[in-house]
Amino acid sequence: MLLTRVITAVVLLVILMLSIWLGPLAFGGVMAIAFGAALYEWLRMGGLGPRPALLVSVVEMAAQFSIYWAGGLDRMNWFLFVMNGLVMVAWFVIFVAELLSRTTGFKVSQRQCLWSAVCFVPAAYLSMLWLYQAGDWVLVLSVFLIVWGADISAYFCGRAWGRHAMAPAISPKKTLEGALGAYLIVTLFFILTYVFCDQKIVFTNYVFDNLGFGPGVLIILGLVALSISGDLWESMLKRLVGIKDSSHLLPGHGGFFDRLDASLPVLPTATFILLSIQLL
Repeated sequence: MLLTRVITAVVLLVILMLSIWLGPLAFGGVMAIAFGAALYEWLRMGGLGPRPALLVSVVEMAAQFSIYWAGGLDRMNWFLFVMNGLVMVAWFVIFVAELLSRTTGFKVSQRQCLWSAVCFVPAAYLSMLWLYQAGDWVLVLSVFLIVWGADISAYFCGRAWGRHAMAPAISPKKTLEGALGAYLIVTLFFILTYVFCDQKIVFTNYVFDNLGFGPGVLIILGLVALSISGDLWESMLKRLVGIKDSSHLLPGHGGFFDRLDASLPVLPTATFILLSIQLL
């Protein structure tokens, strides 16, 4: 199982690096496939048939990629600002609902599942394209590192010290100790990055430079919370439909939704923050 996970991860990394080397359109196209697959899996979990789910996914991702290919992102700053602000608020509402229902769980209707899918996934993909255009792969990677760092830190801290379930009715294996470890380690990592890395295009460095240390730390904590929210949201959806993985498209990893769930709230929020600095 571990060997399968490693092989899949290496293949995905090679594809990603090759797309970055080939240029912006190649990168945008490869990521359109990844986010489109995540959208397809989410729609299928919501009860949509395979053909309608595939059609919706292809149309939405093709539309987003076409905007990027045509250079339309340059004229969409205010639209992205408003859209991502609403998406950010929606994810924080979901996070609060998850915390309030941590011991009981909550129901998600088919309509809620489908509407959240067609809104949240394209918003995250379009935000990622904006980040790539604004700061190349370095800016995109620095945002993803918040998500990956939180996930890895929560896993190992939970394994080492986890005693209290964070949301037993939603995802029993996630612990409060793991979440606390994620907050502490990710925050410390990006503070050290700011101290020792002079790369201004790193997301957290840019935030610290423009908003200050205190607000920067609060933003990191908020993004970690949102990454947890995205992870718990998918766990709740999978629990409601009785499945372990969103699909088997990625051997050893499950599906694309499994790999992108925590980034779906973080990408729009990071974009909203950068646009707030630039526009306001």
